[in-house]
Amino acid sequence: MARLATFALLLVFSILAVCSAQRRRFNFNFQPPPPRHRFSVEAEGGARGRRNFNVGGSVRGEYDLYRGRDGTRVVASGGVAHGATRVDGTTYKGKPQAGVGIGVEIPIGKGR
Repeated sequence: MARLATFALLLVFSILAVCSAQRRRFNFNFQPPPPRHRFSVEAEGGARGRRNFNVGGSVRGEYDLYRGRDGTRVVASGGVAHGATRVDGTTYKGKPQAGVGIGVEIPIGKGR
């Protein structure tokens, strides 16, 4: 008799535990944090025949030096661009343009 009562009590507690666990939402966060680095490579061009065309390209990279809990970021960035143009059979190549910088991004308002 005691064995049957113990089994019934164990069965009731296990049913209550399963029902209680199904009502709650899972609190697992499987999203990894966003990467601290970003980069982009772009190329563009256009032509109007063999004697007239324009081509160019650029590379840009960013890295988060600091990330605050409120969304504030300190970002180091750099990029380089180069282009060439051909008009009436004459090619004009510019010097590559490069730039580096450090910026601060501060979110304002509720729309983050």
